Amino acid sequence: MKFSDRLKGLREKNDMTQEQLAKVSGVSPRTIQRYECGTSRPRLDAAEKLAKALNISVDQLLGTDGMLVAQAAEQYGARGAKQAQQLTDEVTGLFTGGELAQDDMDVMMQAIMDAYWLAKEKNKKYTPKKYRSKGKQD
Repeated sequence: MKFSDRLKGLREKNDMTQEQLAKVSGVSPRTIQRYECGTSRPRLDAAEKLAKALNISVDQLLGTDGMLVAQAAEQYGARGAKQAQQLTDEVTGLFTGGELAQDDMDVMMQAIMDAYWLAKEKNKKYTPKKYRSKGKQD
C-alpha cells in the first residue's frame, strides 16, 4: 500500500478532515493534501507529527519501505528519496508472486537496505567537499 493511501485511510478511519489533521499535527493542510495525492512524501519529523496525531507509530504510518525513503530524504534530500523509492519499487516487484517465506523476504529486504546505506556512505566519501551540503561535511 502506498503512503498516500495509508495516510488517507488512517485519517478517514479517525473521522478527521485534512484540516482537522493539520490542526492536531501541526502540519499544514496543503502539505497533507500533497501527501494524500502522492505528489510529496513526508520528512521524518512531519511523519512523527502525523503518527502522533493519528495515535499510531511512525512505522505503521510509513511502512517498511516508507522508513527507508524518509531516512534517505532526511540524509540525502529529494534525490536520495527518489533513489530509495525506486529501489523499494524494484524489490517489491521481485517479491510479488515469489515462493520465499515472509521471514526470508524480511531478511533479504534488510540486507538490501543495508547495502543501500553502505553504498550511499561510500559515494559520500568521493563527493568533492564543495558539492556537499554544509551540515554534512566530514
